[in-house]
Amino acid sequence: MTMRKLWEQYGPLLATPFQQRRHTGELWVWLALLLLSVAVAIACAIFADLNAALVVLGIDAGASVLILWGICFASLRRQNHPNAARLVPGHLDRLRRCAIGLLLFLSLITALLFGSHLGQPLAWGLGAAALMLVVAAFVRWIQLWFYFWIVISLAFWGPVGAACMRVWSGLLQWYTLQPASLALLAVLILPWLVSRLLQDGGPAHQANYRAAEKIRLALAEQTRGLSTAKYAGKTGLTMMRLFSWPQPLWQRYLLQHARPAARSALARAELVYLGNLHWTSMLGALTVISALLAIGATVFAQFYTLDWAGLSSGGGFGLQIGIISMALNPLIGLAACLHRSRREQALLILLPGMPRGQALNRLMARRLLTQFYLQWGFALVLIGLMMAPAAPGQASRVGLYALLLALPMGTYMLRDWSRQSAPVGAHQVLPMMLTIAGGGVLAGLDWLGVSIWISVGLSLSLTLFLLQRRWQRLVLLSPAAMPVGRWA
Repeated sequence: MTMRKLWEQYGPLLATPFQQRRHTGELWVWLALLLLSVAVAIACAIFADLNAALVVLGIDAGASVLILWGICFASLRRQNHPNAARLVPGHLDRLRRCAIGLLLFLSLITALLFGSHLGQPLAWGLGAAALMLVVAAFVRWIQLWFYFWIVISLAFWGPVGAACMRVWSGLLQWYTLQPASLALLAVLILPWLVSRLLQDGGPAHQANYRAAEKIRLALAEQTRGLSTAKYAGKTGLTMMRLFSWPQPLWQRYLLQHARPAARSALARAELVYLGNLHWTSMLGALTVISALLAIGATVFAQFYTLDWAGLSSGGGFGLQIGIISMALNPLIGLAACLHRSRREQALLILLPGMPRGQALNRLMARRLLTQFYLQWGFALVLIGLMMAPAAPGQASRVGLYALLLALPMGTYMLRDWSRQSAPVGAHQVLPMMLTIAGGGVLAGLDWLGVSIWISVGLSLSLTLFLLQRRWQRLVLLSPAAMPVGRWA
C-alpha cells in the first residue's frame, strides 16, 4: 500500500484534532508555550551551562509528546461514535490502527530522542508507551483523574509511597534481569490495551459515550461561565449545592436588607453576573475541601506518622497546583461569567440605586480586585504553612514563585468590559500555564543565586505600575462596564 493511500485512509482521522482547533486559539497557545520553553532553555544555556539547557529541552520534549498523544487520542475517542462503530465498515479498525501506530511512533521517537543522549533507549520507549496507556485510560475514564490527584497528594505518606516504590522496584528488577521478555510482553500487550479503549458500539460503548459527552458539554459550559446541573445529574446537583452552601444564605440576607443604594444594588447584581465565581461559591468550596482534607489527615494520623517535612520539600506539588488554581480562579473565569450574563445585565442596570457610568466602573473594579487579592493572600498563607515544616533551605518555593508571578496578573481584572468579546477556552487556560511556567523560571533564577527579595520587589513594583496605568485607562476613561460586550 502506497503512502498516498495510507494517508487517504488514516490522515483525516489524525488531522482532525488540529482542524478542530484552527479557530479556537489553542494553536497559538501551543506556539506561545513552545517559544517560552525555548526561551527558558536559552536562558539556562547563558546563565548556567549547556547541560541545564538540555535538561529543560528534555522536559519540554517529554511533556510535548504526552500532550500531543492526549489530544490525538481524545480526538480518536470522540470520533469513535457508537453508530459509526457499528454502521460504517472499517471505521473502528482504522481508528484502532491510528491509535496503535501513533503509540508506537511516539514511543520510538522518545526512545531515540532520550536514549541517544541518556542511554537505555529501550527503557525510555517502554516507559513512554506505558505512560501513554495511562493517559489514554484517563481519557476513557475521566474520573480516574480524581483518584490520580489523590494518590499524588498522598504520596509523601508512608503506605502510599511504599506501595509505589515496591511496584517501581519490581519493574526495575524485571528490566534488569529480563529486558527482552519485558519488551516482548509490552509490545504485545500495550498496543492491544490501547486499541481496546476504542469500543465497538455495544451498550457499554453507548453508555460511556453519553457520559463522556455530558462531561464535554459541562466543561464547555464552564468555558462560557455557566454553572448548571444540566449535564451533571443528581450527584452533580448535590455536589453543586454542597460546594455553594453559603450562597442561598447570602442571597436571603441581601433580599431582606435591600435598599436603593449603590452598594446594595451591586451586591445583589453580583449574584447574577459573577455566577459560580461569586465569593460565596469560593468560600463554600474552600470550607468543604478544607473539611475533607482535615478529616483525611486526622484519620491517617491515627494509623501513620505524617511526613510534613516531605510535604514541604516537594511532596505536596499537587496541593500547590490546587492552591495556585484557587488564587487564579477569579481571573480565569471572569470574562466568561460576565459575557454569559450580558443579557441579564441589561435588566440589572435598571435596579433602583444601581450605579451608572464611571461610578459603576469604579465600584465594580474595586470589588473584583478585592476578591482577587483576598484569594491571592489566602493562597499565600497556605503556601507559607506548607513551607513551614521543612528544614531551612529545603522547602519547595515553586508555589511561592508562581504566586509572585500571579500578583501582577491580577491587574488584568481591570478591562474595558464594554468591548469584551466572547472568550475561548484557550484564553482561560493560558493564565494558569503562564503562572506555572513563570514560577518555574523564577525558581530557576533562585537556583542560580538570585535573591527571592528581588523577585518580590519586581512583582510588587510591576503590580503597582499596572494597577495605576490600567485604572486610569480602563476604568476611569472607559464606557460603563455593563452590559458587557455591547461594543465588542
